[in-house]
Amino acid sequence: MKEKWKVIERLLSEEYQIEVQGSYEGWGAGYDPKFLPLTEMWVRGELEEVPEPAKRPVGVVFHLQELSKKSEEETINAIRHQIEYLFSTDLFLWKLGQREFYKFGYAPTSFLVLYALLESVKVDYKLAQKYPHSQPYLRRSSEELLSKINTYYPHHLFALSFLKSWLGKETIDRETERLFYEYLGAKNRDAYDILMEDLLGKYMAYVEKAQEINYVDLLLEEARGKVRKDSHKGRIMTDLLKRLPPHLQELLLQHKEKTAVDIHEADRREILRSLKSVPDWMKDYLKQMSYINMVERDVEFLVHFLPKTLEADIEHRGFLTFLVKGWEEQSGSSGRTGRSSAETSQEDRLYQKAYGLSKEEFKTYHRHLANVLPYVAVLQRKLRRLMPEEEEGWSGGHLRGKKIESKSLAVEVAIGRGKLYMRREESVRKELAFKLLIDVSTSMKREDKIKKALEALILFSEVIENLRMPFSIDVFSDRVFRLKEFSEDYGAVRGKIVSLYDLLGGGTNLEKGLLYAFEDLQTFCLKNRMKGCMVVFSDGEPTRGLRGQELKNLIQRIKLLFPTVGIGVGVERNYADYYFETTGVKIKDVSELAGALAKIVENQAKRLLAFQ
Repeated sequence: MKEKWKVIERLLSEEYQIEVQGSYEGWGAGYDPKFLPLTEMWVRGELEEVPEPAKRPVGVVFHLQELSKKSEEETINAIRHQIEYLFSTDLFLWKLGQREFYKFGYAPTSFLVLYALLESVKVDYKLAQKYPHSQPYLRRSSEELLSKINTYYPHHLFALSFLKSWLGKETIDRETERLFYEYLGAKNRDAYDILMEDLLGKYMAYVEKAQEINYVDLLLEEARGKVRKDSHKGRIMTDLLKRLPPHLQELLLQHKEKTAVDIHEADRREILRSLKSVPDWMKDYLKQMSYINMVERDVEFLVHFLPKTLEADIEHRGFLTFLVKGWEEQSGSSGRTGRSSAETSQEDRLYQKAYGLSKEEFKTYHRHLANVLPYVAVLQRKLRRLMPEEEEGWSGGHLRGKKIESKSLAVEVAIGRGKLYMRREESVRKELAFKLLIDVSTSMKREDKIKKALEALILFSEVIENLRMPFSIDVFSDRVFRLKEFSEDYGAVRGKIVSLYDLLGGGTNLEKGLLYAFEDLQTFCLKNRMKGCMVVFSDGEPTRGLRGQELKNLIQRIKLLFPTVGIGVGVERNYADYYFETTGVKIKDVSELAGALAKIVENQAKRLLAFQ
């Protein structure tokens, strides 16, 4: 048996010029780590044009257990289908189509119901042309898949009609059949246009009919007395059900063990007409519940036609996203790849001893530092004027002292006030503690936002370090962790800053990041009797936790205790000035960093130091 898998791995590896390996853990694919940020942006529909190597997986893993009972030919064609799927489909269009449907007011997954099936059939169509002997195995696999699907929603059935037509099990009208085969033979973008321009009108009618059926299904579900985790939802649905005329309530109770399609169409129409007379807030609630329910039903259907090698995730509002990974990954929280410490070169050890960084980390850090170095001195001078060093100085306008103030002599003698002297005074060093919070969520991959945010972080860190002021750095996405403690030497964390590229990904929970950072800053300032300031480097686009006005209110409450500055990077979907208001600033380029930071931080520092 082991020899069989080795033969299959070698055969497909040579055919596709990628690594193909068997695994008992499941399906998977990996991309070149060096292109991974670009690949993820492409997959999330944020970037259409990326280099070809970024689209091409470096390796594919197939599930041994799933294929163990299949013949060698069936196994090869099943794996070949998945590899060809990754090579041929354009993952940017998966996201683009969902956005278009969302604009139309439909669940984004309703687009994928049709698109995922068509893309899957398109792969088999091309494989059958390329390897004619594989057609029986591909058809058998599709027939097995068809037997597993049980659905009665019209748009699901419309999508399945194309698969049945391909298998010769159902006849579709000539015009739709012509468009179907045009789709199968077209390039990705042309095929997408055929769907959106020629098939969309007919498909939308089925989607709208499915939504109406789903409204009735939700009422039947309520009539069955399905236990809900959220009792509030149960009460609302119960109230909505009781708003219907008594004879319709009785009808739903009679059919409560059935589905909406088992109710006569005329009765369904009457139920839908009655729903129009309920209060608007109830209609909106029903639409919301239907939206969620339809997303769940769509996902149950389309999961059969997704690329098995890619992990899928349902984002907020029902958008489906593929999660891609690097081919070479090592365990550990950082996810960094590279050589172990035992394999570290002599040159790296010398760099580590001298700078606390490996040679590659040193180069990366100083490449970023070189971009902001001209602005370090500018910001440093501004802050130093606000926080003078502990040294003696002279002040004038005194009745006695050790030096005559020549400028006051002519005036003071004439009026007889006698404030002619200067005396030596010690300056008191005024210090601030800074909490720096940086966003490493997926949204920071757009427009090189993370690069600009890292350079802003390095600029600020270098300035504060030179001024010998305490600071701490936190990093957040949908979780939060501390990159630098207040007591930790900055030189020891420069390598961690460089490695932040490897931590990119996940949602944006700005609420959690702010609360975590606020608690640490407050504890440090109370213990050391200092004033504090918080600087957040983010695009301010939360996908988790508080959003909108609730998040603005939280930031306002934090500002009452600590000045809080938001540095937003990039142009697209940059919400820094919305959430941080007068202390939020957008930057497009590194050249804007010093001026933007200096202006806001200087104002905040003046406000702070006025109370010391």
